[in-house]
Amino acid sequence: MFELFAVGLEMQKRMIDVQMQGVEAARDMVQAAQENAKAGMAANQAGEAGLKAMKSWMSLWGVRG
Repeated sequence: MFELFAVGLEMQKRMIDVQMQGVEAARDMVQAAQENAKAGMAANQAGEAGLKAMKSWMSLWGVRG
C-alpha cells in the first residue's frame, strides 16, 4: 500500500517538474518576443531618424523629394 502511494507521489512530482519546465520555456519565449519587439522598435526609430536626416540633407541642397 505504501509503495503504491510512494509511486503515485513520485509520478506527481515528475509531472509537476515537466509542467514547470513548460512554464519556464514559455517564460523564455515571452521574454525573447519582448526583446525582439524592442529591437524592432529601435530599428524603426533608427530608420525614421535616417529618413529625416536624408530629407534635411536634400533640403539643404535644394533637392525636392
